Amino acid sequence: QQRGFIAMIKNLLLALAALLISSCGWQLRDAQIVPENLGSLHLSAKDPHSALTRELTRSLNLYGVEVVASAADARYSVVIVDFRRTRRTSTINSSARVAEYQLNEDVDFLIVSADGSQLIPLSTASVERVYEFNEQDVLSSDNEERLVKNAMREEIVRQILNRLRLLPPEAEPLSNDQAAAAQTVQTLQ
Repeated sequence: QQRGFIAMIKNLLLALAALLISSCGWQLRDAQIVPENLGSLHLSAKDPHSALTRELTRSLNLYGVEVVASAADARYSVVIVDFRRTRRTSTINSSARVAEYQLNEDVDFLIVSADGSQLIPLSTASVERVYEFNEQDVLSSDNEERLVKNAMREEIVRQILNRLRLLPPEAEPLSNDQAAAAQTVQTLQ
């Protein structure tokens, strides 16, 4: 009887954990879906050949969104206004040398319709990561920094894709209330 009681408790705890996870909004990474009715999209950036623009284009193509070269041919435009990357010392070791670096990336962007009206207000996608620096093995530390930067870029792209989900169904500009709600959602992310 005790085994049956323990099995019942385990099942109950498992069901409770599944309920808690699903109710808090948790989802698998990359489970977000770009709206099917998105159509064509134009990416505008100071450097159209940057790693961020290439990664964003690749991700949009994977979701079936046609990325076009001209804003006139697109239903929407994602305008990358600014891209900032910083690297600073996070911690130092007992020898007063760098032990960890902190990397920050911020991308300011907005989404406009084909007629130029702003659909999603100026938003910022931000990522912060810390990685260990080993002065005895600079090559592996450089490789780790490169991998961290790639993961950060992927996270920035995910945040931009998540903002595309907030586009109004018929590409009408957001009302002031909707714009405020969208900005609040961005702040919470």
